[in-house]
Formats: sequence, structure tokens, C-alpha cells
Amino acid sequence: MAKKTKKKKAAKKATPSKKSAAKKVVVSKAPVVSNKAPAAPKKKNNFSLSVGSWHIATLGPLGYFPKGPGTIGSLVALPVVYLLSYLSAPFLWFTIFILFLLGLLAVQQFTQDKTEKDPSCVIIDEVVGQMIPFVVVLPELMHGPMLLVGFLLFRFFDIFKFGAVAFWDRKKTPMGVMMDDVTAGIFAGFIMAMIQIVIVEFWGM
Repeated sequence: MAKKTKKKKAAKKATPSKKSAAKKVVVSKAPVVSNKAPAAPKKKNNFSLSVGSWHIATLGPLGYFPKGPGTIGSLVALPVVYLLSYLSAPFLWFTIFILFLLGLLAVQQFTQDKTEKDPSCVIIDEVVGQMIPFVVVLPELMHGPMLLVGFLLFRFFDIFKFGAVAFWDRKKTPMGVMMDDVTAGIFAGFIMAMIQIVIVEFWGM
């Protein structure tokens, strides 16, 4: 009889009870289901937008001229200013404003993946800045000598970067890239205005 009771106890220990089985079922973890929506894939840069920004920011291959690409950008602006001088001054200001906005967007797009935020190949800023000194020049004075003076004055302020020009140049942002040349153009424009006053007063033009 003792052996039979021992066997019954051993059988009870070997077979798990219903309570313990129920506990195991409860403890077993169900697979975690996330309510969060899957992350959207990163949008790739639009190819046409990248190409367009490259053309505007660098003026195509002109920005990759081996020597003095900024000077090339300034030279490109001269015939544009000369042709626009026969129209009204507000139209010239409007053209400069539109080119500034296009240049700002193009520089932002062109430099967003680059470590250098003001590369020398970007010359749209020189085009915009070079146009500014001539908004104060009378159409009848818009010829060779005044174009040359305006060109030299802008290049002087753009290269040596005094005061506010240096302030914007240190920013190394798309706005800084554009505004340092705009400021250089404004400085050159003040001197151009004084030169024009002297010419009109003493030569009566």
C-alpha cells in the first residue's frame, strides 16, 4: 500500500495541474502589434529641380571657369543692365528682385548637400549684385565709361568686403551668399550716384 501511494504522489507531481496550465496560457505573450503607421520613405530630390538650381546658381558652365568665375558673373550682368536701362527704373528694380529670389532658392537647393556653403562656382549672386549700382545711372550715361566704373567699383567692394559685406559673407548661408553681393552693389551704387552728380553738375548732361 505504501508503494501505491508513493506512485500516485509521483504521478500527481509529473502531470501539471489545470491551474498551472491556465497560468502558463495567461503568461504567454501575444505578438506586439504597433498602432503607429510605418514611416514614410524619404523623398528624393527632384531631378529637374536640381538641374534647374544648378543652371541658375552657376549660370551653367560659366561658374566653373578656371579663373575668376565671380568676375565672369559680373561681366554677364553688364549687357543685361545695358539693355534694361532703356526701360523704366522700376522695371530694372523688379528684374533684380526676381533674380534675387530665384538666386536665393537656387543657392539653397544647390548647396544643401554640400559641405561648402559658398562655393566659387555659384555666381548668380555676382549677377544680382553687379546690376544694383546701375539703377541710379541715367540712361543717357549708360555707356562704356560708366559701365566700366560700375564694374570696377562692384568688384572692389565684393573682393575686399568692408563692413556689412564681410558680415554677410561670414554667414555662409544662402541668404548670406546673396546678401554680401547685394551689399557690395549698394556700396558701389552710392559712389556711382556721387559720380553722376558730379558729371551732371559740371558737364551739364
